[in-house]
Amino acid sequence: MKYRIILASASKRRSKILGECGIKHEVIVSGVTEGIDNKKSAKITVLLNAQAKSKKVASRYRTGFIIGADTIVLAGKRLLGKPKTKKEAKEFLKLFSGKTLSVYTGLCVIDAKSGIAVSAAEKSKIYVRKLSTKEINRFVKIAVSNDKAGGFSIEGPGTFIFDNIQGSFYNILGLPMAKLNSLFQKLGVDLLETAS
Repeated sequence: MKYRIILASASKRRSKILGECGIKHEVIVSGVTEGIDNKKSAKITVLLNAQAKSKKVASRYRTGFIIGADTIVLAGKRLLGKPKTKKEAKEFLKLFSGKTLSVYTGLCVIDAKSGIAVSAAEKSKIYVRKLSTKEINRFVKIAVSNDKAGGFSIEGPGTFIFDNIQGSFYNILGLPMAKLNSLFQKLGVDLLETAS
């Protein structure tokens, strides 16, 4: 059986992950502004953002499964989203240097036909080796992206500075697939069976 799957996200990386898993999908950008409130926990923050994205897109459809996702980095007690500038990206890396970060992704899947929504959050940890100012400047020049939480990717040049992942690798990439499949299963769909 084929299902209509809609990714309510502007993230090219999330779409790429679904594609690599053989999941045919449409991308509909929600336009929701991701909120960060340091008074709320990282888990609650990503869940609220993911739910807002999926609900907004689901309101336009009568059938299909809409995936909302949001990823955030917790460094100490600071919640960090996407850096707005290269200067801010450098500040993030300086903050990350020599520390273990927690990366949270919130997921919300809505069955547009029934209106049923299921949500969950995933947490992973990653170590950032001690970085010199020269390394930070170089990394920002070649690898920082303002469309990723924390401004970094653990792929490509990120492999030089990020290490010791604890938990889901795909969570750090922004779409924990095992967790996502568990949500789909609650809605009566096995993503593995839809893969081509």
